[in-house]
Amino acid sequence: MLLRPRNPCCLSNPILLHRCISPKLLYHQLRAYSSPQPRLYKDTPKAEPHNDPSKTRSHIARKSQSSSTVPLQGVLPNKTTSDPLNPPSTTQPPLLSLPSRPPNLPVYKYYFRLGKAYAQFYKTGLKAIYTNWKTARALPNGVYKASQDQMRAAVYAGTLSRADFQLIRRAKNDVHKLPLFILVWLVCGEFTPLVVIFVSGLVPRIIWIPKQVQGAREKAEARRHLARQDSTVHFPGPLSFEIIDQMDQPRQTNTFHYYGRSLGLYPAWWDRLPGAFDPTRVIRERVKQRVEYLEVDNFAVARDGGVERLEGQEVVWACEDRGIDVLGKGQRQLRSDLKAWMEARWQSEEGQ
Repeated sequence: MLLRPRNPCCLSNPILLHRCISPKLLYHQLRAYSSPQPRLYKDTPKAEPHNDPSKTRSHIARKSQSSSTVPLQGVLPNKTTSDPLNPPSTTQPPLLSLPSRPPNLPVYKYYFRLGKAYAQFYKTGLKAIYTNWKTARALPNGVYKASQDQMRAAVYAGTLSRADFQLIRRAKNDVHKLPLFILVWLVCGEFTPLVVIFVSGLVPRIIWIPKQVQGAREKAEARRHLARQDSTVHFPGPLSFEIIDQMDQPRQTNTFHYYGRSLGLYPAWWDRLPGAFDPTRVIRERVKQRVEYLEVDNFAVARDGGVERLEGQEVVWACEDRGIDVLGKGQRQLRSDLKAWMEARWQSEEGQ
């Protein structure tokens, strides 16, 4: 019920009405009535699994029932797209168009044009980071500020789409790295593209230049190959944390280091630390966070449309998140590898 003035005669006189009701109370009351009420996110298309449809449906049902945290209610898909599976295009790197150098063009003019192209790339990327942050913060019920447990519960309950889940996750990661990148940009200026190659971990992923991306993938896949050689046990996909905790100590330590190296969860120089500075505890926590994230993302992908409906860049990033090699592979092979990985992950859960 709207606030009413104590004196009924004020209703016919706007000036008296303004004096009878506190402007602050009137503002909040009108805002509450004029704000659109959030609706439940539903009618999500079902995903087609790789082999057995019953496995995916039973997996989704079990995850929806197993979440004990109270989920956020009334979370809608993001406003920039109606697709519940793929986040907005602003979460992906902008196009970097580098100028060609004609034979008669002076060197200084060519490098000037090159610098302008990189400046435009970074400018577009920074705008996209701001747009993603603003869009994520505008999602209903303060989901942007929710804890990880609340967000996972909301995904399992069907009140948070994968598109919004990935939008929030990427916006937070990029915003956290933004101050250091701006500092590098202010110090290095036009030499920033030459510097960021060596400090990719400090740069928001959305503004990685192609040379950064290529170099990071080559290093990650080479390290992953060494991890497979050094590991005493090979797994088709990351096991659930419950299975890892049941292993004996040597096998458990090997598993944590194998996953940590395969997924790039800690720097390579940690492997050279002496025994007195064993970082296994830190690696264990990072592996746990990645496994929990992958469980949520697997569930959301299967529920909101399946691997076949993922966009091309989303398929590549999903493979990289799971430690799947991507260099030299086409979209068909990447989708097949991603499906096989998810099937192996679900089978390991079924065997618990």
